Amino acid sequence: MKVLFVIDTINGSGAERSLVEISQHFTNYTPVFVHLYKGDQLRPNLEDAGIKVYSLENPGPRNFSKAAKELGKIYEKEKPDIIHSTLFRSDAVTRKLKSKYDIPLISSFVNNSYNRLRFQNQPLSMQLKLKMVQLYDTYTSRKVDYFISNSETIKQSKAKSTLVNLDKVKVIYRGRDVDKFANVGKSEELVGLKRSLGITNQKVLLNVSRLIERKGQLDMVNAMPAILKKFPDTVLLIAGHGVFEEKLNKRAKELGIEDKIKVLGRRPDVPQLLAIADIFLYPSYFEGLPGALIEAMLTEKIIVCSDIPENMECVDENSAAIFKRGDIKELTEKVLAVMGGEQKFKALGKNAREIAVAKFDINQIAMEYEKTYDQLIASKRR
Repeated sequence: MKVLFVIDTINGSGAERSLVEISQHFTNYTPVFVHLYKGDQLRPNLEDAGIKVYSLENPGPRNFSKAAKELGKIYEKEKPDIIHSTLFRSDAVTRKLKSKYDIPLISSFVNNSYNRLRFQNQPLSMQLKLKMVQLYDTYTSRKVDYFISNSETIKQSKAKSTLVNLDKVKVIYRGRDVDKFANVGKSEELVGLKRSLGITNQKVLLNVSRLIERKGQLDMVNAMPAILKKFPDTVLLIAGHGVFEEKLNKRAKELGIEDKIKVLGRRPDVPQLLAIADIFLYPSYFEGLPGALIEAMLTEKIIVCSDIPENMECVDENSAAIFKRGDIKELTEKVLAVMGGEQKFKALGKNAREIAVAKFDINQIAMEYEKTYDQLIASKRR
């Protein structure tokens, strides 16, 4: 049996990386990947695992007709048993082809695309554009046979905003290799990493996320002066890339703490960064399912995170220090409380790992994907 994954790019964001990792744990399905637009950072990961990749690299932000024409040729060549699309542009293209190729089609719910906060933070022109995208998404969703959502929160919100019947949506969490984050790096390797980052005896706060407004990194920067006042030997590491980098650096400079905040860009050594961190910060305003949070759970980090529903599907008050989304004062208080008595909070990290192992083992997740494919194919044949 063969599943054709159609995705916008394979550049390394949460949804992309998660799907690449899950596909490598299939036992009954042969995965084939097609990315429609430029961006193939994860291609070597797939090819090293023996997974075929088609890079169409269509020009422009949309160009759906051209992408559909090229993708149709791959349908005919590969003859997949099921199509699984992820992210809006790939959803649009695969739905465009549905009338011509009656292959079972699954789409992914991976983020809270039409969250009211997303509308509020945009100028009117962008709000109108986003509303048009939502209407298009709603109309074309009728062509999809089934949906896989990466969280219950996203299932409820995305189905409501696109008028999808909840019976057509199954929640399957993103998975992680539970052993990969358990015992990371030799001590000399971690000492070398600290040295390369200019870290000696400082306390390390870590955030791993794309650098975009909704991830809440600006709240962390604004919390740092109060944290540094009590614990001056502290450094904040932010691992990720995105359009918000300049604003974060500018704000750190305005506060006179640019030497205490290091924006690291995209990093291949996240497990090692987690290993040297004392506290993992995750102040996001809305999410899909937070893969970086799950990775922190697997490394038994003490987590300080916002109380958004997406995060609460991963942790609770017994496995993380939780603050109200956007409340910089409470964020600061939680960090200071942990830093003032880390031993008291160590149990949170242990509990977090136990939860992550039980809920997010990638082998179990891959089995759930394959079982869902089997069920959809069987139902279409009846």
